[in-house]
Amino acid sequence: MSFNENLKEAMYCKNLTTIQLAALTNINSGTISNYLKTKGSMPPADKALKLAKALDVSVDFLINGYDTKIESSITHKSPFSIEVFKLATKMNNFEKNELAIISNMIDLIVKNKAGTE
Repeated sequence: MSFNENLKEAMYCKNLTTIQLAALTNINSGTISNYLKTKGSMPPADKALKLAKALDVSVDFLINGYDTKIESSITHKSPFSIEVFKLATKMNNFEKNELAIISNMIDLIVKNKAGTE
């Protein structure tokens, strides 16, 4: 994923608007809007760090969509671990009822797979 997509995802997870993020970072909301709209647009390092801190993510996440330190430690466990980690990260701020729905869906998939094997 690109910087703008990762920034959107982090903002969504923190439930922050562009104006709220601008207030937290002292970065002009128009500048943040440009980062969100323009694929391939990258802020200078100091602004990327401010955005990452305000969103409670690493700069690596904003640039790459994952944290390379975490990824390198999980890749040794299973080839699917990274995908599971990414899903878990997306679900980090879900409500209990939303997590219950996802858990029920997983249970149904597991039962269905067991029935077809």
